[in-house]
Amino acid sequence: MILSLDAGQIRSSARSSAAGSRYAEAVLRVAGDIHASPLLELEREDGRDVILPTSRKLFDRIATLAVADCLVGGSAFRRRAIRELLNAAAFADWNPPHFLDTAEMTTGMALGLCWTRPLLIRTEHDTIAAAIIEKGLSPGLAAAAAGVPWMTANNNWNIVCCTGMIAGAAAMAGTGHPLARDALACFIPALRHGLSAFGADGGYDEGPDYWEYAVRYAVFAHALLEDIGPGSEVPAALARTWRYGRDLTGPSGRVFNFGDATERPRRAPVLGWLAGRAGEAAAMAWQHAAPGDPHPFDLLWCALETEPPTPDDAPSAYEPAGLAVLRAGTTWLVLKGGRNDVNHAHLDLGTFVLEMAGRRFVSELGRENYALPGYFEPGRRFGYFRTQAAAHSTLLIDGAPQSTAALARLLGTGREGDRRFAAYAVSDDGWPVGWRRGAVLEGTDTVFIVDEFGEEDTATPASTWQLFTEAAAALDGPGALLTLDGAAVTAEILAPDGLAWSFEPAPSPDGESSNAAFGRLFFCVPAAAGTQSVIVRFAAGRPSRWRPAAIADWPLDA
Repeated sequence: MILSLDAGQIRSSARSSAAGSRYAEAVLRVAGDIHASPLLELEREDGRDVILPTSRKLFDRIATLAVADCLVGGSAFRRRAIRELLNAAAFADWNPPHFLDTAEMTTGMALGLCWTRPLLIRTEHDTIAAAIIEKGLSPGLAAAAAGVPWMTANNNWNIVCCTGMIAGAAAMAGTGHPLARDALACFIPALRHGLSAFGADGGYDEGPDYWEYAVRYAVFAHALLEDIGPGSEVPAALARTWRYGRDLTGPSGRVFNFGDATERPRRAPVLGWLAGRAGEAAAMAWQHAAPGDPHPFDLLWCALETEPPTPDDAPSAYEPAGLAVLRAGTTWLVLKGGRNDVNHAHLDLGTFVLEMAGRRFVSELGRENYALPGYFEPGRRFGYFRTQAAAHSTLLIDGAPQSTAALARLLGTGREGDRRFAAYAVSDDGWPVGWRRGAVLEGTDTVFIVDEFGEEDTATPASTWQLFTEAAAALDGPGALLTLDGAAVTAEILAPDGLAWSFEPAPSPDGESSNAAFGRLFFCVPAAAGTQSVIVRFAAGRPSRWRPAAIADWPLDA
């Protein structure tokens, strides 16, 4: 149940395990802080007319106060929630030109109305309900009638906007208001477009931040529909998607921040719901092991705390999201494939992140500032350094940039003994040659990156092999010693012979985000006749003498 909170169940969750107790302590601590703070003021993102900071704080405040009341009894926290709801209802509008703002505000207001309804006097109820209608559902239906792109988009915009309208309608369902009926009829079928963004394996191509955003609202939508009945069948992709969030999280607790992503996005507050649908011990364990701040919904949907299962160290891949994951012990590598034309993508095919000894030795620079001029305009977006292939740990062939038409097709993943394999074939209309990039994890402390490019009967152009790292680098010809937070990894050019590493600070173009924390480790591969094979080995211990064969001979299952 999401439209009403079961105080007995929430208190039982808090008492049932050490994890539940931890969640309850966090909820009560934050609720106390909220109670002592001023009411929310309308806050915008720096440099953008976007009120998401306000809408997210409102939702979290309302959820925290309502669940805290369930834990301690009485009504003091929920009465504070009512003040927050009335305060937000008085905002002039909820910024409908950026409809994500409106959708999130509507969700928080709608759930808050349901959770505080027993304490509301008629004028309070009518004020909050009127705001949901006038500032949420009415502009939402008007936008849908105007044919806004998010109605048919297969990304986070559709999921969040449709769910916000479903939440507003669900809160109004018992009032008989005609807009509630109209909104459900409009936005329930539209939601299927956004849900199609989840691959059958649970993968999601907009990156971990937007995965968390999309999965949170996808779960809210299904929970709301279950409450107002008859509900809708939970897609298998949604039941599986917890694995994607887990696999994209490294031993350090940081995620693979490809595209417009950060290394530490919000922790998904719906992991318990996902665990319940998955019915797997590993999913239950992940709710309690996932890094990040707990959320009140961890008590609303609290999985059993059981003995953690044996870690799954089989290679995994998510298609069409375009991600292959190799992990064993404290070594974790994610190789990026997929497409460059998806929402929030960078031109980054072939990039990878690598953690060894629990430290991130190969990094992504991360998302750029959304307030930069034209950042979301196709003609200007890829003029910024961080969005370009040159800002990623990839192979730069003949100096040619990647285009939005570039595609990396998974060749497969596999395992043979203590070696795990993954490889992609990368193509782009603007390139003079084809390219395959693969990765091998041998044991728990050795990684190989293998590149094959060019044609047998043509000249293969010069290229640059590069990575970005926060580590210090000591160079010795084809060898480099990377040191980071007391750990060391060697990076060695195994092929071609005779090449040497270079190292320089990562570029930080004027007016863009600083990359001063990163260095660029690279070497140049000269032009040659026929195909080229490049092999780089990373080792956290003493490396073996084994070398990977040609990618065509790897034990890959498509």
